[in-house]
Amino acid sequence: MSDVTPETKATPNSFVALIPVPWNLDHAEHLIEFHGQRWLEHTKYEVQPIGDAITYPATGTVQFEDGVTATIVVEEPLPQLVELAATSRIPCTLGEAMMLRDHVAIWRVTMSVEQDKGLDTAKRFARILNTFVEAGAPAVFLPAMLELHSPAFLQAQSNDLEKIAGLVNLFVGAWNTKEWMMTRGLTVFGLPELETPIIDGLNSAYFRLMDLASSMLMQQSPFAPGSRLQIGPKTYTVEFGPIGPRDEQVPISGTFGVQSLTPD
Repeated sequence: MSDVTPETKATPNSFVALIPVPWNLDHAEHLIEFHGQRWLEHTKYEVQPIGDAITYPATGTVQFEDGVTATIVVEEPLPQLVELAATSRIPCTLGEAMMLRDHVAIWRVTMSVEQDKGLDTAKRFARILNTFVEAGAPAVFLPAMLELHSPAFLQAQSNDLEKIAGLVNLFVGAWNTKEWMMTRGLTVFGLPELETPIIDGLNSAYFRLMDLASSMLMQQSPFAPGSRLQIGPKTYTVEFGPIGPRDEQVPISGTFGVQSLTPD
């Protein structure tokens, strides 16, 4: 996937999504309608072509009623995304995979995160992503996680955006080696990424990280080094990391540090 370069498509303080779409630039009015119906709030989705373009390149914005905005850049298609259709936590359907294969442009949506407003921004960004799939986008790719979300997964997780677990599932992922599992995505919230040794299976390590990630998002701060946490039947200690391997695929991961969760 050489065309999808995280270092140019994601930044430490911004939510970024690459959204493959089957429509031209005139679809912005439909996005306004879908957003209003789903979220009962008024927004403006606007794109302007560069030159005589009817699909790409183009630039635009999503503007909320209070003036908060996200930026849009319309770019050429990324055929490689079809390879990820089956990798979503709820895989794309056959029809969505075919639409993904035939998409005509990428709408890259970016939303900057102000300090201490990570959760609020995540909720707004989730509403935008949900609007796109409700309007017919076959998938959403998040370069900060190197993960593709299918419409079914995105709709399920954004059903109640007051639930921290849903935001964690949308914006925090995990990767692993044989001995360690690490998060991707907490950096965007201004928090350290997490790592834990795989001592009792991949599932246990994954849910341990997601539980701690949810707690960090709720308190909007990392745990103090030396904190001892009871997770299930075991006690874990939080220390500064990294102890495990660095994330070479997403260089921004760990910009705000890494915390290690190891058993006592």
